[in-house]
Amino acid sequence: MEKKTDEYYIREILKGDSGSFSQLVEKYNHLAFSLSMKLLNQREDAEEAAQDAFIKAYNSLSSFQNGSTFKTWFFRIVYNTSISRLRTRKNNEVTIEGVKISDAEIQITENALEQLTRADRQKYLEKGLERLDPEERALLKMYYYDDFSMDEISVITGLTVSNVKVKIHRSRKRLLQELQFILKDEIISIL
Repeated sequence: MEKKTDEYYIREILKGDSGSFSQLVEKYNHLAFSLSMKLLNQREDAEEAAQDAFIKAYNSLSSFQNGSTFKTWFFRIVYNTSISRLRTRKNNEVTIEGVKISDAEIQITENALEQLTRADRQKYLEKGLERLDPEERALLKMYYYDDFSMDEISVITGLTVSNVKVKIHRSRKRLLQELQFILKDEIISIL
């Protein structure tokens, strides 16, 4: 069976063939859930946000313009829907905003990470990512895990490209701070 383009399905939907939307849902369902999960970090919330995003996309399809790809346009809807859901959540998370870490301490943390096995590095990296603000976690995962370009992340998040670069840079620094705290806790628990 021949695969059709997103544009083909969009034209068919706009002509009245609502069944064509199922093709887009099938194509982007996993990616929508994945992006929502990066922000919300809770499976049920991520599933609901992805479903809500599909409904919003379907209802707004007539406003889609071919200035960007459907994927990028849709991911912006997923991102905004997830952020809205996140804002309604009542979290009492502790932050470490005021903590300053010297360049030497960052270097020590990086050296300690290099000494770990690949599996341990991945475990600590995931722990560190979980401790980040959801937006920071999402930006890092979109850039490093999903290989989105800065331009694509800009379109998805509604931020300028320079703002995306700054936020990713700051998120990386926060991740290093979190990794330092995690590694200190691990060393203390071993002693």
